[in-house]
Amino acid sequence: MPITKITNKALSSSQVNSDKILDETIVNADFSPTAGIANPTAPGLATASTNITTICTNLTNADGDLTDAKFNVSLLGFKMAVNENLTVFNLVDGIVDEFHDESGTDEAEGSNDVYCATSDFYQNGTPSAVSAGFSTTAITEPDTSTTGTNPGIGCGTMATYTVPGGMTSAEIKVWGAGGTDYGGAGGGGFAEGTLAVTEGQTLKVLAGEGGQKESSGAGPAFLNGGRTHNPSDPQMGLYGSGGGLAGVFATDLVPLSAPQYSAPQAYVVAGSGGAGGYSNGGCGGAGGGTTGDAGNSQSEQTNNNEGGGSPGSEASGGGGDQEQGGQGGVSPGTAGQTGLLFEGGDGGDRIAGGGGAGFYGGGGGSGHSNAPGPHGSGGGGSSYYGHPQITSGSTEEGAAEEGGGTGDPLYVSGTNEAGAQGSGEGEAGEDGYVFITGTKLVAASTTIVSEPFAATSVPTASRIVVFEENVDTPTLNTDIIASISRDGGSTFTTATLSDSGYVTGSSGQRILTGQATISGQPSGQSMRWKLALANNMVKIHGVSLAWQ
Repeated sequence: MPITKITNKALSSSQVNSDKILDETIVNADFSPTAGIANPTAPGLATASTNITTICTNLTNADGDLTDAKFNVSLLGFKMAVNENLTVFNLVDGIVDEFHDESGTDEAEGSNDVYCATSDFYQNGTPSAVSAGFSTTAITEPDTSTTGTNPGIGCGTMATYTVPGGMTSAEIKVWGAGGTDYGGAGGGGFAEGTLAVTEGQTLKVLAGEGGQKESSGAGPAFLNGGRTHNPSDPQMGLYGSGGGLAGVFATDLVPLSAPQYSAPQAYVVAGSGGAGGYSNGGCGGAGGGTTGDAGNSQSEQTNNNEGGGSPGSEASGGGGDQEQGGQGGVSPGTAGQTGLLFEGGDGGDRIAGGGGAGFYGGGGGSGHSNAPGPHGSGGGGSSYYGHPQITSGSTEEGAAEEGGGTGDPLYVSGTNEAGAQGSGEGEAGEDGYVFITGTKLVAASTTIVSEPFAATSVPTASRIVVFEENVDTPTLNTDIIASISRDGGSTFTTATLSDSGYVTGSSGQRILTGQATISGQPSGQSMRWKLALANNMVKIHGVSLAWQ
């Protein structure tokens, strides 16, 4: 056949088509040794198949990833609420309530849900009154307290009060000890105040030992009523001692010696009475008030009281106040010692009366130059409630041999009065007394229910995140039960909680999480969460609820 020259325009695009090309007739070599068609029949399909398999696997796992994502969103929402100081933070499919008030909970639906507005948490407890009374050798409440000891004159240990759980303040009442009578002695003062406390805090307690009469033992009343100072005759060491220290303190003061103690260690102190001077040397000063009475006087004064007893008697000591001890008696005989912090001054030689202990103690009376006397009497110690953590403080001074605070409903008979006036036999003063009262929380069955939150569609599943802090040791899903409703609270489904660790560090708030399928509930879009608490106390700081 004749040869015809083909130009570049001889074949139109429509002339070469699939009908003109037989299957598998064009191979790699027809194009180039390096052509990119690896498979002449279906290039790229094998790779595509592998990719599709991978995609399907990823889609299969996507639901679990989304579940984790929703949990993370709940946590993120909670943190945003905390950072922005939001009370109720609404998400598209959930809410976060980091408690700043009670606006996100339904008080009418809850029960026994005690809200702490100071620290913003709910606690499952009901108030219960607690009290503990302290003498020098006994207590009335062994669950909260341990007794001190007083095995002999002038020695012993302090008692301890341990603040129970849920108690935030303690009402403290203290009656000071009375002084020894030798022609009259001073009764103890009274002081009270409210102390802010925390769970587990320990308070050290002294009831105050009454001033002691003549004894073979040489030492002051426990703790630190002034005594007669007679180094030449130790058997006269307790002639006319003032009442010992009575109060509540931050630390153990035994042995009471400087520089171990300081003013900030005292919470509430009641001044104790001073001792009378031997041989009609005048009545000891009563415990304060904020200032103790001077010896042989019913006047609150720190200076000594010159010539207060029968004619020829020596000077009596002054009362302690908030800054200094009472002056010791000064006369031609032996001078009495000035009172100190927590300590009454010793009387002068020849059985003068010692000052009563207190926040600052009373001064000791001066001793007469002749043994028969008369000898000066001791001043009363001051009461105190000036610690910065004390509120609603007050004092009441004694009146001569009568103690202060005897009209208080918690006053215990037979405490804080002086020895029998005018007996002339050196009658010991009565011990002081301490009473601590307060209110604590005890675990109670509690229900906390949220306000309803509107969902945009009917949810079928929900997840709850609870931010909880242990007070006692709760058991999850027994002492803390979480449940969720989609029909406004008519029907609840329990979500099994698990511990997801602490918010920060290794203590404090825990993250409790749980899920619930709610598709079986009556259809609704009104979401609520509920927490049922029992048996052990916990604190609930916030709740996050998400749904899908």
